Amino acid sequence: MKLEKLPEEFVQAKPVLEKIIEHGFEAYFVGGSVRDILLGREIHDVDIATSAYPEEIKDIFPYTIDVGIEHGTVLVLAGKSEAEHYEITTFRTESKYTDYRRPDHVDFVRDLREDLKRRDFTVNAFACDVNGQIIDLFDGLTDLKERRLTAVGSALERFNEDALRIMRAMRFAATLDFQIENKTFLAMCESAHLLEKISVERIFIEFDKLLLGQDWRNGLTLLLKSGAYKYLPDLQDSALEKVLTDLSVDFHFQNSEQAWAALLTRFSNIDVKTFLRKWKVSNEFAKFVADLVSAYELDSWDLMSLYHFGLEKVLLVDELKVAYGLKINREQAVTINNQLQIHDKSEIVIAGKDLMEEFSLEPGPELGKILKIIEEKIVKNELKNEQAAIFAEVKKML
Repeated sequence: MKLEKLPEEFVQAKPVLEKIIEHGFEAYFVGGSVRDILLGREIHDVDIATSAYPEEIKDIFPYTIDVGIEHGTVLVLAGKSEAEHYEITTFRTESKYTDYRRPDHVDFVRDLREDLKRRDFTVNAFACDVNGQIIDLFDGLTDLKERRLTAVGSALERFNEDALRIMRAMRFAATLDFQIENKTFLAMCESAHLLEKISVERIFIEFDKLLLGQDWRNGLTLLLKSGAYKYLPDLQDSALEKVLTDLSVDFHFQNSEQAWAALLTRFSNIDVKTFLRKWKVSNEFAKFVADLVSAYELDSWDLMSLYHFGLEKVLLVDELKVAYGLKINREQAVTINNQLQIHDKSEIVIAGKDLMEEFSLEPGPELGKILKIIEEKIVKNELKNEQAAIFAEVKKML
């Protein structure tokens, strides 16, 4: 088939392909961008594959960066903006994957078919030429029409090459609303134990995208059904099942933090930060999720809880509570938040140095205790956030 019209991203990159072709080589748009065009989805990355070897690409273009030259990838700087920087990868075949993630070495080839047959799924194995002609060597168009995910060639080989493809399959099921072809799914089940060989950071990225997918239920069901969850840090099948059964059918997560909090509220006696440490997330992310889980356990909001967690987190928790079938007052959080004089202690009109000067206090635990009491009284509206009122209160305390 042929595209009626090239998308703007391809039109912008077209001169790069034409220049490679002018020098006697083949060049194509490949991978997920072609799939997304055929699905009518937004394009995120434009990947280009070519029969030209890396050194030949560097001879053609004056400005390049060796971003992954050992694997055949050169970044071509076709313009000043980042949107005009293109990763161009030589057609290649790959050796064994002893780490189940990357090939031990690659061999550059001139044959497009050899390059496409090493890709994960048929819907990611398209190529598109400069005129919009789609090259489909593995019946990916049929799979695309049927919304089906099928491994290219031997599914077992594909998952043994790169076990992360198991998580990618479930992520695509969640984000593209695809079903997984039976032989491909059976190979996923058989190869699931290989996920233990994959870095948890890479698994987190795929699992996180799964949770944020429009059809995350599909992805989570596959995670359970395949048994792959057993090889991910501390995941419990009972918790995953509760998310599927307890959460409103049409609910979609606002962000990653809310999604992980939704999952962790179904665990019993969970130390959120210890759990997330095994997933090697940032401290900031872990704190955000831990706050959501702690806030979820509260029966209602008051001035202190709104001040402590902040309106953004509280509203995310309210959404979760409603989605989990709990009856709450949706207006309560905003009403209480509007009653707060301050939302951060930096908004208090005096600081420790002001009290030290006014009352000849020394820095130390006593001053810290006074500041804490002042902060709490202001939050509870027991004290105005005004210098005179605060000084009068401290004078009473002393």
